[in-house]
Amino acid sequence: MKTKKILLIDDDLDFVIAISTMLKSHGFETELAYSAEEGYQKTKTFKPDLIILDVYMETNNAGFDLSKKLRTDDEFRSVPVIMLTGIDTISASDQIVELYRQINNTPGFENNTVLKVRNADGSISVDYKTESGCNYFLPLDSFMSKPVEFESLLLEVKRFLKD
Repeated sequence: MKTKKILLIDDDLDFVIAISTMLKSHGFETELAYSAEEGYQKTKTFKPDLIILDVYMETNNAGFDLSKKLRTDDEFRSVPVIMLTGIDTISASDQIVELYRQINNTPGFENNTVLKVRNADGSISVDYKTESGCNYFLPLDSFMSKPVEFESLLLEVKRFLKD
């Protein structure tokens, strides 16, 4: 059986090393990157079976931007991404997302909160503001908040990497 490969992309050195150590103890091969750009380069060389990705790194949306970039790259489109981050989110229905967009377009309204939407198929999406100030709706495979219990993360990893 082939060892499953996980790429961890997060600018928190201690966090990445701790998660990597625990994943290795469960038989996974890991590679580490500390920025979205480094993560994208390592994705090309390491060819991971799964990516665990932070949002806030070199910019407030670096992880979202990398996820979007991976989804438009034919080679990595099907690689599952677990977004693991400490950003504030609000779980929202379609109606809440529409209301949020209407309010967000009101002059003087400033909000850096990310709306997290659970889709009908069980997947997750986020509605966030890009660096240029535009709203963007991004489908994700998984979204977990820090701090995370390792057992919860391991269950999510195994959900995507089952044989």
